[in-house]
Amino acid sequence: NTSDFTTLAITSILPVDLNIFILKVKVCAFLMELDIVSMAQIVGDNKTAESFLKAAQARKAAIDSVFWNEENGQWLDYWISNGTSSQECQRWKASNQNNNAFASNFVPIWIDLFNSDTCIVEKVRKSFQSSGLLGAAGIATSLTRSGEQWDFPNGWAPLQHMIVEGLGKSGSHEAKSMAQDIAMRWINTNYVAYKETGAMHEKYNVEKCGDIGGGGEYIPQTGFGWSNGVVLAFLEEFGWPADLKIGCNGVML
Repeated sequence: NTSDFTTLAITSILPVDLNIFILKVKVCAFLMELDIVSMAQIVGDNKTAESFLKAAQARKAAIDSVFWNEENGQWLDYWISNGTSSQECQRWKASNQNNNAFASNFVPIWIDLFNSDTCIVEKVRKSFQSSGLLGAAGIATSLTRSGEQWDFPNGWAPLQHMIVEGLGKSGSHEAKSMAQDIAMRWINTNYVAYKETGAMHEKYNVEKCGDIGGGGEYIPQTGFGWSNGVVLAFLEEFGWPADLKIGCNGVML
């Protein structure tokens, strides 16, 4: 219930994105599974490398079997059945997958284990294209209008980056083209907002070019580390086409 925080049930949800972070990336300065494998191999610690490689392979298999939805062409969060303890085995049920559209459903495409599979990439690209998440100024976090900051129409820089990077790394021409299109929308709205406000912002309204995000429990912050970083990453990867106008509604800035 989006109007009542006491209905939160985060310990009953297996989330797609957090499992992908554990599988691949550095979170809070802790090296995660695949990174540990690489570093252990470098220093010759084969026992540690083997242990974490097995853990990574098991998590990859779990992600494929628990989260992936072939019909939807995306990964879906999974609800643990009510009244079941974490120690008990559960039988997977399709009805326990959360079929709502979230940008986080597409985060797995970010890592090489998935973006190297052209078949998966094409299914995910088509699914994302029809998801309704892509707005005029970037990717919405969800399609739910709750008034909270993690919902529509807010877009957050890290999610733009992970999805764009994953599509861009793939071998699909269509996916690479989509990645560039999303990056151009995001750079444009960041630039317009900066010109109008003199600041970078933590989130943006993907419905409207140059509009900052809102909602949630605090005043939206300016600065902003990940917004700066993602724009720089996109510019480094794609540049800005000389024949592409920058601005909103055809008005150049």
